[in-house]
Formats: sequence, structure tokens, C-alpha cells
Amino acid sequence: MPYYKQKTLGVVGAGPKGIAVAVKAKVLEEFGYPVDKVILIEKNGAGANWSGDFGYTNGKMKLGTSPEKDVVFPLETNVGNSHLNKQIRHRLLQFSWTSFLIQTYQFSDWVDRGRPAPSHMLWSQYLHWVSEQLEPQVIMIKGEVVGIDLSSDSEKWELSLQNSEKQIISVDRLMLTGPGKTRLDFTIHENVHETQGLFDLESFWSSLKNKYFLPTGRVAIVGAGENAASTLLALSEYSPHLKIDVISPKGFISTRAENFYENQFYSQPERNQWRHLEISDRLDFIERTDLGVFSHHAMTILNEQNQHQIIPGRVVEIDRDTEGALAVHLEYGKQQSTRTYDQLIIATGFDQVALLKAILSPRAINFIEKSTHSSLNSQSLRTLIQEDLSVRNLKPHLHLPMLAGLMQGPGFGNLSCLGRLSDRILIPQKDISISAVKSTLKEALSFEESLL
Repeated sequence: MPYYKQKTLGVVGAGPKGIAVAVKAKVLEEFGYPVDKVILIEKNGAGANWSGDFGYTNGKMKLGTSPEKDVVFPLETNVGNSHLNKQIRHRLLQFSWTSFLIQTYQFSDWVDRGRPAPSHMLWSQYLHWVSEQLEPQVIMIKGEVVGIDLSSDSEKWELSLQNSEKQIISVDRLMLTGPGKTRLDFTIHENVHETQGLFDLESFWSSLKNKYFLPTGRVAIVGAGENAASTLLALSEYSPHLKIDVISPKGFISTRAENFYENQFYSQPERNQWRHLEISDRLDFIERTDLGVFSHHAMTILNEQNQHQIIPGRVVEIDRDTEGALAVHLEYGKQQSTRTYDQLIIATGFDQVALLKAILSPRAINFIEKSTHSSLNSQSLRTLIQEDLSVRNLKPHLHLPMLAGLMQGPGFGNLSCLGRLSDRILIPQKDISISAVKSTLKEALSFEESLL
């Protein structure tokens, strides 16, 4: 085998995506395949955001994706050698969800119970179990990334970490995981920040855990996707008689379609020619199957409850009325209205680029915008995600799988094809020409405007 100077891949976050990449790197290195040294950076431990102690869940919520779509799914790694492929896939099986259940004496019960969706807490335990097997090929550093800059020669990313002490590490490539910041598509007046009762997704789960959330009064959830469903389910358990408004821009709640013909786009985007679909059709598919929809599990439970109602409208701004209540100004069609609440949860989804901009240095932001000839925003970046899930024309490489849905396949942003995600990032791929989609950004933005 020719000499290979090992480089480093820094991964921010040790959740499912980060661990999937780390597992693949470990196994490929075990078989002598040249692969970058993976450095996982996590402030709370592997899978911590799913445990209920941190992040965006209480740990009791059910996993929306089948657990068998684990960190190695779909087990189709191909390094160009059929004999080696079989050995690698056999080794990867040892990190599967089924192996976890077998090794922890839970497999028989799980099968006999009909293979139920696990709680987020159990999923967190699975991720932690996998992480314990990563050494020595993978390095895990406990710390929070508080800044990202470029090296003096612009050849590497320099990450500023905050743990027990400040630390700076340099990596050749960088992968960002995690959802990012709560997306805000409306104005929040300054006086709102002076009052209690307004929660984003992170502060909501923290308040629920510590019982700061008032179990009475007028409550609303802004959003109609899986995050809204999770908060609604949690509140129905926390305070069963609490009346809740769900503010939906379309005025209704949809259920995710779970069928082979749609699921295969998430698991096998290449086989199903995702990149050959029109941009407008891709956007429509993602919105209909992944954004603004409740899982069947959530809808089954909520169908039996009558403590919530759907309020049609898009939030324009939030301020405070003369009595101190939260005044939510809505638009629906050509109608405007205002509703007041004691507590409001913003569950509109996430914006990873907002987090990226918050920790990038001004020099790094300028470098990215000059390299890509584009503004640093989600709409622009997602049209530039190439096959290895990195941003086109940007070196050192920056991998953003959360933004890969439009160009590479809808499953890369969630848990639908973690094994394929790791293959894309670790195994060199052939370049794909995008000459046929030079107007992608313009077309995508035009289509999205038509949906508003």
C-alpha cells in the first residue's frame, strides 16, 4: 500500500452523525484503508443530547426513525474490493442497534414486544455504547467549540475549545453536526426578553425538566413539524389538562408518509436518482415528508386528546401587551390578527448556519464568502453541497450534512442513512458536474417563495 500521510477530520458533536463517521473511520483503518484521523469534539459526552439531561428532549420521547437505521445503516460500504467489502461490512455489524441489544441482554424482549420505537434515552445509551469502542483510532475531546478560525496559511481550520481550560486545535477538514439555533423568521421585540414565558426549543426542555414551566394559563406552540409534536406530547404528559394552541402557517397538521417509495429516497438517494429530480420537486418532497409533519407515533397519541387546537397563521412579530402577556401577531392570507399567551414555545425548527456564523471569525466568514462567491446563509450554502457533503469551492473542506438534503438526498440531514453519510465523507468520491443546475439557487428560492 502506498504511503499515506494521515490528515485530521474534526467533527463537532458526538451524536449519531459524528459517531457514524467515527465508527467508519475506525473500521476502515483496522483494515488498512487510508483514512483521516477523526477527532470528535463534544461538551457533554457521546449521545448526550438524546439522554434527556441536555439538548432538545426529555429522554422519554420515542425515536421517530427506525432504530435499525443505526450508525452503520445501510451497510453498503464499498472500497472497490469485493472480498474486503464483505469483511468490512461484517465488522460494521458489531456496531449495529441489534448488536447493542444482544450485548446488553435486551434483544429478546425487544423482538417479543414487536420491535417498538426506543425512547431517546435508550437511543442515547446505544450511542454511548458505540462510542466506548472507538479508541484508539478515534480521539474524543470533551469541550465546547466557541470559535472557528483559519490557520495563518488558510490551509486548516483552527477550533477554539472551552472546557476546564481554553484549548486550540487544528484540523485539515471540519464537519459540523447538531441542529444549530432555533430558526426565527419573525421579529421579537426587546421588551419580550425582559419577561418570562418565551421559550426556544432548548430552554423549553430545560424548563420542563426543572419544572419551571407553568402548568396553567394560556399556552401556544409555534410550528407544525416534529419539534412541535415533541413539545406537544411532552406538555400533554406534564400537564394533561393544559389547553394548547398550535400555530401552523398552513392551518393544519400533516402526518409523515411512511411507505417504501418515499423511504427509499432517504436511504438510497443514488439508486433513486435524487439528483435527477427537478429542484422544485425535491423541495416539495422534503417539505411534504420531513418538514412540517408529525410522525405516525405522535399523531396516534394526539388523536386521542382534545386539549389542543390548530390556529392558522404565520407569526410576524412578538411583543408584550399592556398587561404583560405575550402578544403574537399573525398573518394568514390577507388577514391579520393578534393572540395573547402566558407562555409561548418557538418550535419552528433549526438554522445550523446561524450557529456557524455565531462561532466563525470575521476572517473565516469572509474567506467562505469569497471562496463560494455566495453569502453565508442556508439558502445559498445548501445549493453548494457536493457529493462528499462539503461546500463546493471551499478548501479546507467544510462538511455540512444538515444542509445536504436538497442536493444530495433528504436522508443526510436526519437519521435515515448514517452509514452512507460516513461513506460519503470518508471514502473519496468522483466529482459530479453541476453544470445542469447552475440556476439551482434561483429556482429553489423562487419555488420557496411560491409556498409562502
